[in-house]
Amino acid sequence: MRLMIWAIGPVALLIASTASAQNIEIKSLIDRFDAARIQHDPAALSKTLASDYEEISPVGEVDDRGKVLGFYAPELKRTAPAMTSEPLVIRSRGDVAIITTRKSFTIPGGPVRSVRVRYVAERAAGKWLLVSAQYTPIPPAKTG
Repeated sequence: MRLMIWAIGPVALLIASTASAQNIEIKSLIDRFDAARIQHDPAALSKTLASDYEEISPVGEVDDRGKVLGFYAPELKRTAPAMTSEPLVIRSRGDVAIITTRKSFTIPGGPVRSVRVRYVAERAAGKWLLVSAQYTPIPPAKTG
């Protein structure tokens, strides 16, 4: 029994450190994606998106990679509202990861709005890219 525990221990540590390193890579991908969007930098944004990337907007529109990159053209840049994010929840299975978070923002003169965001990322040729994102609005809490 002791021999089995001794043999399993290093394997468990290797798996845990690999998962931790993978989560750091995935978090970095999401950070670069968000920064490129805020800066309206389609060149940087394109480095985070798979060639078949698809996005579902908060109003249910399905946008392909080209449409998303066009939306973030520098000449269309507008001031982004202040935004906060909950920590990412990352679930990975081999070369695929599902990432979930909640983002909240305030449009000037308006109430705080929140969306639940689900990303799907895939590692190909040793590099993580986003395959999909879906933004689901969270209705404001009902009062009274």
